[in-house]
Amino acid sequence: MRSTRPPVVDDDPAALDLIWTALEPEPTAVTPLIRAVMISSVDGTTTIDGRSAGLGTPTDKLVYDAMRARADIILVGSGTAITEGYGPARVSPVWADRRTGPAPLIMVLTRELSDRLVDHAAGAGDRVHIAAAHGVSARRVEAARERGVTVHLLDPGPTGAAVRSLASRLGADEVDLEGGPRLLGSLLLEGAVDELVLSLAPEVIIGGETSTLTSGPGRARVPMRVVSAFTCPRGGLYTRWVAGG
Repeated sequence: MRSTRPPVVDDDPAALDLIWTALEPEPTAVTPLIRAVMISSVDGTTTIDGRSAGLGTPTDKLVYDAMRARADIILVGSGTAITEGYGPARVSPVWADRRTGPAPLIMVLTRELSDRLVDHAAGAGDRVHIAAAHGVSARRVEAARERGVTVHLLDPGPTGAAVRSLASRLGADEVDLEGGPRLLGSLLLEGAVDELVLSLAPEVIIGGETSTLTSGPGRARVPMRVVSAFTCPRGGLYTRWVAGG
């Protein structure tokens, strides 16, 4: 019987090649790609003390950094950006020889353009931009721009299509969505997520907060198909899924 055990990797050069190859997206006519990058525990918990960083492993960090090295834009919801303290992206030295050009742009998606978000972006530098939903107050947009924040207005219509259109105008080939659960759920329901790169941390969380990979109104089923997987000596399972089955 053929083994179904995923390959075991570590952080030696051969393993880095395997990780990079495992994260290569499926051939598709869709451009730019939108690829979600998420982590959860075995039971589906996605945060510890309100932050996903508490679940990370050394191999998850390699995967996370590799995806950033591949991306042109990092998309994140405003709540996650503030909670996780998002600043300008950097390319990890581990993957720097596989990337040309500057680090990816951070794009924070918002429906409200709150004062707290503007304060955060104003202190983060010119590599953190805001994508504001269609219909956000022109006065708030102008006030944010006066503080030196780059604000892009999304087209009307579904969020995923508007994000893809904006990314295309900015010359991006790949957009990596790093959260949070509400934004991931929304884009999955719209059919706007092309791939999901999911790390399963090697632990079960009992009690405490309840956080799930996605959230949204009602219930829906989105078919997914796993296309690559590997593990590491320290545990954990690292997978890449294509949306749509």
